Amino acid sequence: MIKLLILYLQFFTRIPLPIEIDHGQERFKKGILWFAILGLVIGLVDGLILWGLYWFLQSSILAWIGTLLFDVMLTGAFHMDGLADMCDGLFSSRSKEEMLEIMKDSRVGSNGVLALIFYYIFLIIPIMTQGTDVDIVFLIRLMIALQVVGKAGIVLLFQQMRYAGHTKGLGQLFLGVETWRVWLCQLMALSLIYWLLGLKGCLSYLAVILVSIAYRHLVYQKIGGMNGDTLGAFHCIGQIIFILIFFRN
Repeated sequence: MIKLLILYLQFFTRIPLPIEIDHGQERFKKGILWFAILGLVIGLVDGLILWGLYWFLQSSILAWIGTLLFDVMLTGAFHMDGLADMCDGLFSSRSKEEMLEIMKDSRVGSNGVLALIFYYIFLIIPIMTQGTDVDIVFLIRLMIALQVVGKAGIVLLFQQMRYAGHTKGLGQLFLGVETWRVWLCQLMALSLIYWLLGLKGCLSYLAVILVSIAYRHLVYQKIGGMNGDTLGAFHCIGQIIFILIFFRN
């Protein structure tokens, strides 16, 4: 498991870990049941930064925003890039082939920019509505939970996944993932979320599971399968759904 976490941290973050892991591609696929634990590890790093910023800035809201910016540096905006590319491609009103080409383009279009703006609005505004000084321990728990939600949410899309496109992209790493690995990851995620945020958190994650079904249908209808961008985008989408449901009145 340690080798697997090192492999995932090398892939999903910019943490310098100059350790070579053998049989990387095989480990990558078989280890997806540990994605929730990967989210926990990244969340703990974010939580530590959130705690430090709170004591420095004396404002839980500013510390929350600062930690979101830190997470961009920690991950290299890995999933945010997928969200922007997915929105540029799928909502371009083009053919399947043109959508796939747009998603491969390194430039960000207007749909992608708007998606990123709304992503951060949805992560910040619900916290601001809780008052000027939200309990920092609660925010740390929420920050960790959001990372678990994002990573475990992606795994939902691996079940019997079809790959979109003809080139060998990152999404092909997850073809042929066994169903039991997908759902064991979900059980781990629900256990962690319950530990962090209780039953309300688990119910919020169930909403993410339901939205993943609709999202999968939309993507398959548009381009016939998943690719790296559409998979990564659901990390952000899952977090948005989770936080909106969690703070609903």
